[in-house]
Amino acid sequence: MTGPLLFQGPAQRLRSHASVVIIKPMILHITWEDAWKTAESSDVYHPESLDSEGFIHCSTPQQVLGPANDLFRSQDGLVLLCIDPNAVTASIIYEDCYESGQAFPHIYGPLNTEAVFAVLPFSPQPDGAFQLPAEITSMMSGDEPHRQTEVPLAGRDFPILEYDPQRTAVLEPGELLQAINISEYCVLCFFQDVIEARREAGHLKQIYRLGSEIGTNPVYELIVDGRRLAIVHAGVGAPLSAAFMEELIALGCRKFVACGGCGVLDGQIGLGHVIIPTTAVRDEGTSYHYLPPAREVALSSQALVAITTVLASRGIEYRLGKTWTTDAPYRETPGKISMRRQEGCIAVGMETAALAAVAQFRSVIFGQLLYGGDDVSGEEWDHRDWQNQTDARQKLFDLAVASCLSL
Repeated sequence: MTGPLLFQGPAQRLRSHASVVIIKPMILHITWEDAWKTAESSDVYHPESLDSEGFIHCSTPQQVLGPANDLFRSQDGLVLLCIDPNAVTASIIYEDCYESGQAFPHIYGPLNTEAVFAVLPFSPQPDGAFQLPAEITSMMSGDEPHRQTEVPLAGRDFPILEYDPQRTAVLEPGELLQAINISEYCVLCFFQDVIEARREAGHLKQIYRLGSEIGTNPVYELIVDGRRLAIVHAGVGAPLSAAFMEELIALGCRKFVACGGCGVLDGQIGLGHVIIPTTAVRDEGTSYHYLPPAREVALSSQALVAITTVLASRGIEYRLGKTWTTDAPYRETPGKISMRRQEGCIAVGMETAALAAVAQFRSVIFGQLLYGGDDVSGEEWDHRDWQNQTDARQKLFDLAVASCLSL
């Protein structure tokens, strides 16, 4: 192989009517150079996995080094196919088939070779590990003109599914905010009453403040056995909570545990009973700007271990399970509730999926503790006076603090 670029696809077609410029969500596939040469001669790439598993394994640029180092470490003779998903004739589905916590793009059918716009040598480093080729890094930064094309508005039915894997946005928290002297441990607390009580008791010291059009949001520091911990209200709703988390990461926080209440989809879950989400159904919008489209997002396994270990050490009963994240609490219809229960959801809230997605995108740790609040499992809503459970909220906050510091 000579030169970094083995193959360059045809120029991208430009449309002139009712169109906008977008960034293509490029996907990648690792294969053997000989296999690709064979495919080029037939215009169709048909690997063994298509027969054995029913699809062709692909990755986003952010994901590809995982399977590369797990499955191909120290192996030579590989190439990396750069694929334009808009040109693929077969269906592409993002899914987590192996409970990895990530949704990978899978091509359900042979790959038409014209959809491959570049083929790059993919050789391991001296230690056997792989690194992203410079060409991929350049494409991700938006420097390559072939990543832009005009797509008719009429041909893009669902804007929420137009995931862009480019890492850098116009507004970057890390460029807008300077890191401060803050603990890497952070509890995102949804209980304003608990925060105020701890502040009035002199336990919290304000060290910073976040803000939005609804006002300022103080960032506090809590000292526990000589160890520092950041405490901040998480905001309400996925967009605001995600924005606060982004800013806290920019300030220097890296290990997050959230505590809050939730609606229960199982009437057997008592008021105040502790729930630990393992995955969240992504029925909101924010997570789709951080991860490729998928039905669920997983919370950090490291946080899950830390939380359950703390609960077990204190003899506290809890329920592990899937939660449903929605943007519309006033559209939790009986049909939707029944659908979510059938797929295994035991709770409903507004932020979990978004926070888990931000954490995955920024490579930080995120876990959550919830307590059973209002009951939406019956024919009528049962408030259960869930917002006035002061004791349960105080205890859940303490558990979140202990869990976070054990990360």
